Amino acid sequence: MGKRYVWSNIGSLLVIVGVSMLLPMAAGLYFREAEYKAFGQSALATIFIGLLLHMATRQRTKKKRISLRDGYALVTYGWIVVTLFAMVPYLLTGTFHNVTDAFFETMSGFTTVGASVLDDIEGTPQCVLLWRSLTHWLGGMGILVLFVALMAGHGTGAMQIFKAESSGPVQSKLEPKIMETARVLWCIYMITTMIVISLYCLAGMGLFDAVNHGFSVISTGGFSTKVLSIGHYHNALIDWVTVFSMFVAGINYSLYFYALRTRSLRCFVHSLELKVYAAVVVIATVAVLWFIAPGYHYNLPLAFRHAAFQVVSILTTTGFITCDFEQWALPAQFILMLLMLCGACAGSTTGGIKIDRHVILAQKAVQEIRRFLHPRMVTRLKSNNQLVDDDVVLSVMTFFYIYLFLIVIGTYLVCMLGGGMLDSLTAVMSCLGGVGPALGAWGPMESYSSAPVGAKWILSFLMLLGRLEIYTVLVLFRSPFQKRKHKKQETMLESLEENAILEPMVREK
Repeated sequence: MGKRYVWSNIGSLLVIVGVSMLLPMAAGLYFREAEYKAFGQSALATIFIGLLLHMATRQRTKKKRISLRDGYALVTYGWIVVTLFAMVPYLLTGTFHNVTDAFFETMSGFTTVGASVLDDIEGTPQCVLLWRSLTHWLGGMGILVLFVALMAGHGTGAMQIFKAESSGPVQSKLEPKIMETARVLWCIYMITTMIVISLYCLAGMGLFDAVNHGFSVISTGGFSTKVLSIGHYHNALIDWVTVFSMFVAGINYSLYFYALRTRSLRCFVHSLELKVYAAVVVIATVAVLWFIAPGYHYNLPLAFRHAAFQVVSILTTTGFITCDFEQWALPAQFILMLLMLCGACAGSTTGGIKIDRHVILAQKAVQEIRRFLHPRMVTRLKSNNQLVDDDVVLSVMTFFYIYLFLIVIGTYLVCMLGGGMLDSLTAVMSCLGGVGPALGAWGPMESYSSAPVGAKWILSFLMLLGRLEIYTVLVLFRSPFQKRKHKKQETMLESLEENAILEPMVREK
């Protein structure tokens, strides 16, 4: 593995994070909060260490030999290192007094989970609240994708980073130059963020709250400046702006890309995944409304608004709330639990299994039933008008199995550490899927501050696994024999290249 390449670029990532800390520092100065000093100190230290790491490990040669495994290593290690440095302001400002809570909150921010251990949100300095929301925004599109967009000179290495960051079972090549693709995606991300902030302001939300919620909703994160989240405002217009924004954020960003390139909305019309996504929202909202209407004394406008809000919030793994849905009828709560396993579209900022994978699994199930009736029948699966290879289908099935296996193991471990069955199960599903609120002790009206220390570390690891789509992290764990075999292959190919027998190339596992 190209260790120098990985750590050199992690140093560059730290510089980006350090520069980002200057925004909450400026906010602290504006609001005359003494905590601005902590952000200034953290920014200087992070930038300095990042530059030092980059200069000490940067490659002296122009030849970029980076495998897909190197891309996975950069993404995984980069996410962990960035989290470790980004949690420092929480400790210096006294927001948290232990590393566990600071790490949990920061990991939840960058992975856009939105699970919080902060109890007194409204008593927290505004610069700290802005930093929480900013970690969401940076992690939403992917800080590694931002890195690819900003840093030149990666060559084919940028493609490996982009692959490791991308979500979904079927990857579509948006642009021959991957750096141009990353820049366009981040431009779309920033424009939609500004539009949402403007809509919040027009709906009656203050500018500071609008900026924070804009950062959170576009990244499908869930951190709020209020204890009651969006429910604090009791404003129907703000609720519907949030529903619209969450739904838009759950759409595959490649569709926006194609719409801009072709100046046509046909890609939205022909997207099977988008149609299924919209259908799930409608069906789940109607089903939830059916079960909760009696509890609202058949006040259908209010019940419909709350049902639509929570369905879209859970489906897109945003995690905002407008009411305590634990007071709803059990069938309605069960529907929300199912939505935790769903997720929105691949290629969006959402977590979960993703609609695209469910579509492939459903099509495969139908295909196998038809094949049972007609053994000689030959069919091919399609996803978003693209043929799906058998390897992709196998990968999706494996992903689904590992995802459920992690839920089982995670629930068992959290239960061993003192969590209740329902508490542990929904907390694991929520953190792995990037949702945020769970049911029971860590429900929508409570924080995770009461969770055992060990459980917080387990849930933090599950956040990372879910955000990086499991494989990105797990492929780094290999047996020593496999590592030695891979190293021998690398040495052999390098020898062939040096002797001009092979052209220098980018090699993947």
